[in-house]
Amino acid sequence: MYNEVRYMDSYFRYLALLDRNNKKFKLSNDERLLLDVVAAATYNNKIMYVKDLLLLNHIASQATLHKTLKNLVNKKLFTFKVDKTDGRLKEVHLTKLANKRYEELNKAIENAVKK
Repeated sequence: MYNEVRYMDSYFRYLALLDRNNKKFKLSNDERLLLDVVAAATYNNKIMYVKDLLLLNHIASQATLHKTLKNLVNKKLFTFKVDKTDGRLKEVHLTKLANKRYEELNKAIENAVKK
């Protein structure tokens, strides 16, 4: 039986590390999802705007998303920057602290696979 599930060891080690990381940053599920959306956009050299994130109704309602964005700014994981060409738009950027979180998660993946 052990040999049959051994291939899952790395995955469950990573999930445990992810859970600890989420608790360390005190992230709700909605916060984690929005953080991942902005991180993925950043990774792909795309700019996310507040208006884009408020349309993600598969994550939560617009009111909840607005509150979640505010929480992520208060936790110093997001910053807003006014768009240079259209002052009505607010760009959403990861902070150094948010980047540190992804660096830790990247190391967790590498460590989970090594063991």
